[in-house]
Amino acid sequence: MNICANCFNDEEIKQFIATSSTSIANCDCCGKRSEIIDLSELSDFFIEFLGLFIKDDNGCGLVQLIQKDWNIFSSDICARNILSTIIDSEQIEFSIDDNVSYSSEIQNCFSVWEKLKSEVQEEKRYFSDLGSFNWEVYITSNAKIKKGTFLYRARITPDGRKKLKTKEMGCPPKERATAGRANPLGIPYLYLCSKIETTFYEVRAVYLDRISVGKFTILRDLDIVDFSNKISLFYTYSDSESNVSLLDIVKRKILFEKISTDLSKPLRRFDTEIEYVPTQLICEYCKQNGADGIRFNSSLHQEGANIVLFNSSDAICTSVLSREIKNVIIESK
Repeated sequence: MNICANCFNDEEIKQFIATSSTSIANCDCCGKRSEIIDLSELSDFFIEFLGLFIKDDNGCGLVQLIQKDWNIFSSDICARNILSTIIDSEQIEFSIDDNVSYSSEIQNCFSVWEKLKSEVQEEKRYFSDLGSFNWEVYITSNAKIKKGTFLYRARITPDGRKKLKTKEMGCPPKERATAGRANPLGIPYLYLCSKIETTFYEVRAVYLDRISVGKFTILRDLDIVDFSNKISLFYTYSDSESNVSLLDIVKRKILFEKISTDLSKPLRRFDTEIEYVPTQLICEYCKQNGADGIRFNSSLHQEGANIVLFNSSDAICTSVLSREIKNVIIESK
């Protein structure tokens, strides 16, 4: 079966096809005339990947699960054509039409996060032995923030003032540091955003609020744990210098997604600070393992990301903008 780059969304697979192809023809999968390769050149990757799933009547469709979690293929039709060809030609323990779930080893890994949340919220608080969860392979620094990078932080401007001063835009003093998703009570971390617009959402700005937006400059190269990091399975598989298996990559991605969801979850009026304890513990774990901070997706602004620096002296506020909120959109479901 001939396939082409148009069959895929995964950029690493598309690049592999572009560099490996030696001919142009009509693709057997999508029908487009393009540079093609034989599917056998990717079969080892897909066989190993499919080995991470098990048949499960209570699960969901294979194509649905792979597309939702990994977005490998350009369409469900291409996914079905390619995966069914691999399954039919190899000794895979399920068919393309079976419901599946991740293997028990993968499920056990990310169910540990739910166990940890329950334990520290209801039983032991900060005395959990994170080492017993064997997360040192997964929760490690995996991204950098370069010296000179600009990040942003906003505060509501008090009545009667045009904007706050640069020295007022940083962390509160220890005696005034309330608990947050990342920091415990009395230990201030610096919460920043990747985009100015994201800061408006994070401070819960409302109509006609005047906002002071601080522009922060990163003062040194930082190593962070990026819980929003997009992972290419194929890149990891084909990287000859990587000692990480597909199994470990799948575990990391799903674990990161669960932690990122809890990090970005806004505290509701009827929630208590106990909700913060699991993510505070994870941040302390990252800090103790040498990370300078973390990054996670903003749940309030889909295009933005939040960055938390454990040491506020790693960034300096160099200027402050004044903005007034002119429009607020509220959606419900």
